[in-house]
Amino acid sequence: MRFVTNDPAKVAEATGFDSWYRSLPPKLGIDQSRTVLPILVTGGDIAPVVVTKEIDRTNLESIDNPGVRFVFHSPYFSFDALDRPSDAYASLPEAVSDVVGSDAELDPDLAVGLYAELAERLGTPSVSSGEFQAPMNHYRVPRATVSAQATHGRDTAAIAAAPYIDAMEAPGRIREWLAKPAGDVLSSLDDLMRRATLDAVLASTPLNVQELTGVPAVLLADGVWAVYLREAPEVHVLARRELPWLGLPEPAPSDRGSVRRLTDGARLGYEELDLTRRAFAGFGLDGVAALPASLVLRRWRESRTSEDAAYYLMGAHITRTGIDAAICLTEQAMASGDYATELDAYERYRATVAAEVAKLPIRVRTYFTHTHAGDRTHIPASATTHRIHPRTSLKIDAGLEVYDERGYLRAVSDITRSAVGRPEAREFYRLLDRTLTESVIAACRPGRTGQEVFAAGMNELERDRSWLVESGFCPPSDGSLAEIFGRDIGHLLGKQEPATVVLQKGCAETLEPGMVAAAEIQWPYRDYCIGVEDVFLVTHDEPINLTRVARPSVSWSPGMR
Repeated sequence: MRFVTNDPAKVAEATGFDSWYRSLPPKLGIDQSRTVLPILVTGGDIAPVVVTKEIDRTNLESIDNPGVRFVFHSPYFSFDALDRPSDAYASLPEAVSDVVGSDAELDPDLAVGLYAELAERLGTPSVSSGEFQAPMNHYRVPRATVSAQATHGRDTAAIAAAPYIDAMEAPGRIREWLAKPAGDVLSSLDDLMRRATLDAVLASTPLNVQELTGVPAVLLADGVWAVYLREAPEVHVLARRELPWLGLPEPAPSDRGSVRRLTDGARLGYEELDLTRRAFAGFGLDGVAALPASLVLRRWRESRTSEDAAYYLMGAHITRTGIDAAICLTEQAMASGDYATELDAYERYRATVAAEVAKLPIRVRTYFTHTHAGDRTHIPASATTHRIHPRTSLKIDAGLEVYDERGYLRAVSDITRSAVGRPEAREFYRLLDRTLTESVIAACRPGRTGQEVFAAGMNELERDRSWLVESGFCPPSDGSLAEIFGRDIGHLLGKQEPATVVLQKGCAETLEPGMVAAAEIQWPYRDYCIGVEDVFLVTHDEPINLTRVARPSVSWSPGMR
């Protein structure tokens, strides 16, 4: 019998391998971390095996004797793979099935959706087991309190962001969005629930519990759930332990039957990408009309990102300022012949970000940071002592989680810039930069699908295809760039990267005014891994670039602290 889990604590106990610290996907997917954590297979006649996305390959293969064997899935795109395909499995279920064989036990702490997917693939009965620790406390949060907390501090953020806004080409456009009156934040969720024929939702991630209840995400941990009934005057918070936020009323008792009682007869949506199989069974949801709703809640967050536009603007600017400082250090070192290392660049980025944040009424923590030379790896990777020389590139792809002073997660950033030394590489980088701003972002209008924006970017680059091939930045191929480019060129930012609208082939979901997104062109080939990426706001007409503003001397009223 082999045991299948992705619980980081269980993985660390069995192998000494810290899967949460080492893995990128659960950090990016805040509302789906339980689904994308590396899978551990133990037992039987095999040594421990960790199954994870290939995006983790470079960092994981550099670990000295982690005590596990790594198996990769979901190949990471590189043009080189057209000639040398990756050995990664096409999907997680395929990889796990090959490792496990048959006769496996699934951990009931797997997310419901992942549990069901693996159970179907492995032929394991989809029945959970194990004890469930029920919530002890039941809080009721008035609907008005949720809206008040969601909009708290908007004026402070707007004042802090004012120097950046003043430096924009058309500052009046972003000010119009910042001046929009705050309304009932749950009303847009009511509309989405109605369209999805849901009467109630059960949230389990700290991010979505925060959005539904107003309790700051930093105060939430495992064992807190939120229940919301469409158009109800209050939201219910169920927690195993007393919550430390003073904005909550005194709790009433709760137990494992609370969800069933609150949603009796309702068509219930739940976070299938996070809610554990153990909790699903523990709440007695087997056999009730329960439907996956992770994407409904994700779309709700994405449709409201303009409410936190000032935080997105500050986050984008701080990230870009840090990256620019690191790129400048690298390019100066290239020019002088005293080559910098990836770690030199990363240290400059961190120091610059810290200095910028100290000026503002926000708190940040690292969302992710990739700092790597193209001749070392094409796969996102942490900085090392590898030296950067003019014949390659340094790509820095970084993001921050932006919190207000209460610990409420307001925004994330996602910016990419590159350092290149050779003249033809600099020309290529300018081409990517121009395509990003004038074709990709410019195409992000309301009603456009992810597929349409992807096509706009690829068609623009196709015009220079012969030069790309001749200059060594693209392999020769009978197919068009749109056919051979095997990844996206951007995504929405609903306080995380995984999104309902991804700028890629086949995405039929549409953009709406008020959404914030990151457009990117990542180009890995031979000794180069070049990327450029901006954060922008979708409006009723031309998008607003939140990244390309001048760097003013930032100041704001100390009285607002």
